[in-house]
Amino acid sequence: MSARRWCISLALIFSGVANAAPVYDDRVEDYTVIAGDTISGITKRLLGEETFWEDNWKLNPQVRDPDLLKIGQRLRIITSRKVIAEAAQVVEAVNRTEKMLTRPSWQPATSGDTLGSGQGLRTREKSTAELRFNAESSLRLGEFSQVFLAQKETTLRGIDRGSIEVEQGDVDLVFAPLAKPKTRIEIIAGPSTTTPVISAGKATELRTGTTPDGGSRVMMFAGKSDVSAGGSAVAVNQGMGTRVPDSGPPMTPEKLLDAPAVAEITQSWNYSNGKLHWSAVSAAAGYVVMVCADVDCAELRQRTQVDSTELSLQVNPLPMGISHWRVHAVSANGLDGYPSVGASIEITDIRPDLDPPMLALQPLSGFIDGADGAVRLGPKALLQPLAHDEQSGVLRIEIRRNGQWVTWDGEPISLATLSSDASFSLRAIDRLDQASIEQRFSISPHP
Repeated sequence: MSARRWCISLALIFSGVANAAPVYDDRVEDYTVIAGDTISGITKRLLGEETFWEDNWKLNPQVRDPDLLKIGQRLRIITSRKVIAEAAQVVEAVNRTEKMLTRPSWQPATSGDTLGSGQGLRTREKSTAELRFNAESSLRLGEFSQVFLAQKETTLRGIDRGSIEVEQGDVDLVFAPLAKPKTRIEIIAGPSTTTPVISAGKATELRTGTTPDGGSRVMMFAGKSDVSAGGSAVAVNQGMGTRVPDSGPPMTPEKLLDAPAVAEITQSWNYSNGKLHWSAVSAAAGYVVMVCADVDCAELRQRTQVDSTELSLQVNPLPMGISHWRVHAVSANGLDGYPSVGASIEITDIRPDLDPPMLALQPLSGFIDGADGAVRLGPKALLQPLAHDEQSGVLRIEIRRNGQWVTWDGEPISLATLSSDASFSLRAIDRLDQASIEQRFSISPHP
């Protein structure tokens, strides 16, 4: 496995005036030289790269050689740089979302914040955020994601190029070009470069991210893109995705998995920790379930991945009111499939269902209540199992004979069909798969 740590970069390329020079909004502060300092080294440490070292040198005309500085020497240094008109606005910041305006200081982020070049945004547990770059494009961050707006440059052809580095987490790009598109976009994820094919008025929706083995993955939910790596390129059309190994090239695109069908679109629980159910998807290697406070899943409450053998999930206790959820399948190559339709859950009681059902065995006929309080059964007695669960409800009653549990068919148990010294066991299962204590019964002739 490669020891390299890959980043994801989103390059926003804006049409500009030919030979236009970039305009910066700089913060310049006093700096005291320490051992080993050079102008380029100081620039890289404070701005993240050394591209602008000459700008810092120009601020200090007294320095004859930028590589020969004196310890204790006082300099004027650019400590942060914002490219005018190259900024992204935070249009959504749910729960614990933080912005970074100066390295390495993180501050709480709120909707309406503007991030400039060199600044960043990160989300914590159960947090999401959305960055809006212009009228055509936006980037959504899931939980545990971290992005930085990198520097902007202007090419000789007058093209302004900016980039965003995503240091962790997956990102979703939503690109809705205008009638006359003004933006071209490149996404660099680990070893791969994804270039959406822009068509006027046609939306592009894709998800990309790095993989634990140093590679990357690209999934096209709408539109199409070219994905290149290792000197080769593939076209990834709508409904397709590709996995890119550490050193490339991209694998042959494969069809994204279909959306699972949810068992119930709307549910109402008088408890807070119920189970969600969905149908199997052919070739799925697993499923990801997301429970949110809103239909668009901007406010994430739970995100859980389960094996392909699991077609249900018991959620952690949810708050009162309505929550929304959806599920998608994951392929063997780690590609996300299409999400299911959104479903809703109404919680009417915040108490979780933690108790199994209650179970009893009621004689129906062929019995005598003895004076001593004991019930004496005749050889043709009929017995009726009874179970109750006031929250999730009873799913089934099971009976065990000869070491095997089978679902009770609902008919009364007849002692006439049982042999002498027969024994059996009963248990009740609720809708959360909680089982009552096994009740054992031994039947022997009454003397």
